[in-house]
Amino acid sequence: MKPDKLTIHDLFQRERRYVVPLYQRAYVWTRQLQWEPLWEDIERQAEACFSAPNHTPSRSHFLGAIVLNVSRIVGSGVARSEVIDGQQRLTTLQLFIAALRDYAVSIDSAYAARLRRLTVNEDEKLGSEGAFKVWPTNADRAVFRQVVGAGSLEAIDRAFGTVDAHPRMAQAYRYFFNQVRGFTETHEAGSMRDDRVFALLQALRTALQVVVIELEDSDDPQVIFETLNARGQPLLPSDLIRNYLFMRASHDVALDVDELYDSYWRPFDDRRAEAAVGGEDRFWHIEERQGRLTRPRIDLFLFHYLVMQTESDFTIGSLFREFRDWRDRTPDSIEMLLADLRRYSEVFSGLIAPMGTDRGAILARRLQAMDTSTVYPFLMWVLAQPVERLSAADRDRLLVDLESWLVRRFVCQLTNKNYNRFFVSLLVKIKRAPLSDNLADVVRDELARSQDITAAWPSNRAFRTGWLAKPVYAKSRPDRAAMLLRAIEAQLQTRRNEAITLPSALSVEHLLPQRGSRADYPLATDGLAIAEETPDQCRDRLLHTIGNLTLLTCELNASASNGPFPAKVEKIVADSDLRLNAWLRADPPNAWMDDAIVARGERLFDQALEIWPRSPNDIGIIDDDDVETSSTEAANSSGWRFTDRAVLATKRKSLLSAMSLELGTSLIVDTVGKHRNADGTQRVVISVSKRYDERPDYSYWYAYHQDWQEYLTAATNGYLLLGMVDRAEGYALPLSILKPLLPLLNTTTRPDTGRLHWHMQVAEQTEGLALLLHKAGQTFSITPYIIPQL
Repeated sequence: MKPDKLTIHDLFQRERRYVVPLYQRAYVWTRQLQWEPLWEDIERQAEACFSAPNHTPSRSHFLGAIVLNVSRIVGSGVARSEVIDGQQRLTTLQLFIAALRDYAVSIDSAYAARLRRLTVNEDEKLGSEGAFKVWPTNADRAVFRQVVGAGSLEAIDRAFGTVDAHPRMAQAYRYFFNQVRGFTETHEAGSMRDDRVFALLQALRTALQVVVIELEDSDDPQVIFETLNARGQPLLPSDLIRNYLFMRASHDVALDVDELYDSYWRPFDDRRAEAAVGGEDRFWHIEERQGRLTRPRIDLFLFHYLVMQTESDFTIGSLFREFRDWRDRTPDSIEMLLADLRRYSEVFSGLIAPMGTDRGAILARRLQAMDTSTVYPFLMWVLAQPVERLSAADRDRLLVDLESWLVRRFVCQLTNKNYNRFFVSLLVKIKRAPLSDNLADVVRDELARSQDITAAWPSNRAFRTGWLAKPVYAKSRPDRAAMLLRAIEAQLQTRRNEAITLPSALSVEHLLPQRGSRADYPLATDGLAIAEETPDQCRDRLLHTIGNLTLLTCELNASASNGPFPAKVEKIVADSDLRLNAWLRADPPNAWMDDAIVARGERLFDQALEIWPRSPNDIGIIDDDDVETSSTEAANSSGWRFTDRAVLATKRKSLLSAMSLELGTSLIVDTVGKHRNADGTQRVVISVSKRYDERPDYSYWYAYHQDWQEYLTAATNGYLLLGMVDRAEGYALPLSILKPLLPLLNTTTRPDTGRLHWHMQVAEQTEGLALLLHKAGQTFSITPYIIPQL
């Protein structure tokens, strides 16, 4: 390396082009972080030059280092150097000098020509690429040409429109032009203004310096580039990756680097968003929040793409290192990799900026509300599959199952801390699936397989409990509750309704106001409290459950008062056209209390079951009495079949009659399984099993639940009555006999509900039926407890 200390004037006085390679990032410097500090340095040195007797300051100021690749002369053109590091500084200095030059021209300064020579290689044709001292990366060249060649602020405005619409380089030019004008017009006399223009020029000639490091043939530009990454504005991982790929490509004589850029990478630089976000209108550079991090979209895309390819879980902070290591192990050509990135970027853009109403777009919007991005690598692979591997119908079925799994877990407030590893394992499973397997079935089986709290798919019962009892509204993230409500609104639409596109700005409204008075909204929490909740605590929880929430426009939400419920209803009925609020027009209640919240939650839950269905199959042994499925016989890929509900009901009724006769008392139905006499001293729990022909060690299976145990314990005499679909008799085990057997049975605690049940497996033996006592390695005959069925 050959270092040299140069003033800014000497750097640009040379007949030389400083070319930024296409693999470098676009211009990113901003006013607050870079332009203002740079101008302060320039202004301070210019003031020193203006005040010094010989117009030479006593001290110089170092602006940083510039690293250039070996200087080369091609044909008759001027010498060309590739900028390895310092392109942001070089570009900004040229924008400043162009602004100073144009201002000098506007006041007919004697120094305008000298300044012009700092922006133009005069040996080159005016307007050609070679005429520019600095030639930025591909994405910025058109704008840079317009800005440096504009000649005035008025020309900038004509070229780019309103100030808010100016690209960053035009904004930098405007900033420096205005600063120069303010600096020189401190004095009104023309000669004095020209003296101050000279002071700025003199600062460039004598005071403002850079160290220029020119690489030699033996130096590795990539290694030096990465080493210097921490200088100035930190490079994004995507900048490093682009640099790495195109620098590698530039060493392959068979590749046209400019063509590769135009074909595969240019969309990352050129695509514009419909509306700027935080002043950034480049689609791939808009920042997105995912979890606790906020990153540009292109970094997020490359991160999720690499997780998809490597099938490994790593942090985005190590993205470039992981990408480089993976690429070094990958045999595909640079062009194949760039083409693959281009293809998957289209899939990813549909996840972060979903358009349309297809099932993928619906899921993407709901994922944004749930802030669940760890599923993106899995979804990118799924959505990129050809129809020959995953049909449109199967893809939609897969997406519905995935959304159901996520939404149910969100409503039940189950942990998401293991989602990154879970979805990587699911990705591996589906990528390794044999071609003969239906991918939608593979995913469904995996989602339903786990009973661990970190991965379980909540049952209908658990989903209902969460829906009615869990506070889904949080002030910090109201969009999550809004997502559930928007989904219900869409579900409520029928072909008789007008097709209405919901505005994006709908807000969540509490029907029972958060600050409603007790006079208008009295407590009615009897039987609704959980554990040791006080009525006030119960109210505070129910306030934020789905049964108390609806959607309104922001304007209507603001006008809906905290006063009496009828007044609130009147405003909603007058202005809301949502199906979610149509019930208030038909028969509006006069009051709104806690029990009404739960009742509305029940009604909305019917819609939720339609939107987010649960796969009928559970892994492991399932009791017919405990399965929540349709009345029709259901089957799943694992071979389990569920008995028709009508058959079960008939069998229970027959067993109930037989047990009533046995006890000599009528039994009242408390629930499907629980029954008692009038004073509750005699209690019976009835459970029915189909016959399991495929099980060699037992023929019948039952789940005996902890709440059944508590129900029977509260009676003087309690019985567990076991029935079999294919047998006429039943078996009534007294609680006094059953209780000492329970420690000898296997148990399961379901993570979605927290409910414990004992596994009761009944085998056929020579002497009759016997209960398997797994932990003792023994059996217990239930034949003595037979109850003949009527």
